[in-house]
Amino acid sequence: MASVEGSMPSMDDSSNTSSTQITGVRGKSDPAWNHCREAPELSGNTKRMKLACLYCGKSFASGGINRFKQHLAGVKGEVEPCRKVPADIRHQMIQNIQAISEKKKRTKEMGEDYNPFSARHKEHEEQVYYRQLGEDDDIQEIPPSSNKSTGNVLPTRGKNIEGGKGKQLETIRNYFMPRTTPGAQPTIKSLLQNKEAVERCDLAVAKWMIDACVPFNAVNSKYYQCMIDAIASMGPGYKAPNFHSVRGYLLTKNVDEVKKYVESFRATWKKTGCTIMADGWTDQCRRTLINFLVYCPRGTVFLKSVDASDTSKTADMLYKLFKEIVMSVGFENVVHVVTDNAANYVAAGKKLEQDFPTLFWSPCAAHCLNLIMQDIGKLVSVKNTVAHAA
Repeated sequence: MASVEGSMPSMDDSSNTSSTQITGVRGKSDPAWNHCREAPELSGNTKRMKLACLYCGKSFASGGINRFKQHLAGVKGEVEPCRKVPADIRHQMIQNIQAISEKKKRTKEMGEDYNPFSARHKEHEEQVYYRQLGEDDDIQEIPPSSNKSTGNVLPTRGKNIEGGKGKQLETIRNYFMPRTTPGAQPTIKSLLQNKEAVERCDLAVAKWMIDACVPFNAVNSKYYQCMIDAIASMGPGYKAPNFHSVRGYLLTKNVDEVKKYVESFRATWKKTGCTIMADGWTDQCRRTLINFLVYCPRGTVFLKSVDASDTSKTADMLYKLFKEIVMSVGFENVVHVVTDNAANYVAAGKKLEQDFPTLFWSPCAAHCLNLIMQDIGKLVSVKNTVAHAA
């Protein structure tokens, strides 16, 4: 009996053995164990167990399975990431680490007596989940039992079970591994806009410009690319506006838009004051035109153009014209008027100063320099030099 009793383990030994086996089984339940092997190493008289990666062969002597899991997940900072692990395995490890971190956070918020495996807690979680789902049917949520890899984390609408603030809802793509990596699959844009297609489109634009005698510098317009983008957004089959639409309705719409843009400057004119600039010039048809522009800190806008070909540009006529422009802008907003340095313009400017004491007139500096250079060019020595240079 003594021998039999000595051969049989005691109750305490049996419980210790069972406890050791259970602990070992639980320790091996981590999914990272499927991707490493144990590699024993002798260091003197001490035997150490290392974990070797099945993909890159790197060994880890410390940190255990958690450190190896970070190696597979590519977590930077504590361990070198594995460069040969498959994408689905890496995604699985990342999800597992996030689930454990979230579970620890929820356990800390619930208190010491929180048990995530209790049936009462799971029932309470499901009730909260379906109550929230019933309140807002537009929210696309995933039931707790549909994703085991995330630790049965219940998505909520901004509050956790205890009423505190929580994270916002995750999108559905967070529950699935990305199947492609950047550059692994060609995009639709790269297929539709290949080199041949882009050249074919460029040739069509250039052919239209050449046939319609459109100046090539038209492509420098800031509206050029806006037009191309608008046409591309319409897709194939878009019919461009015809001749009558462009010269009729569309022209009127653009004029109204410019008028609204000019009117938006009036608030700045009233706040800071403005300068009226008169620019007289002769076009190719020998017409005498006077352009009026208004300058303010916000910018310069074109106000109007007057054809003075059929009228005598006397001082009185220019004075009446300038007065009309000042009144249209608002005499209380005008502080400065700039015109050419011709005698008739000088006389008209002096009359404006008499009628409107709040503004003053000055000649155009560029026109003054132009007249100075013309007088210098009339000198004999300069005239001969310019003639030889020409």
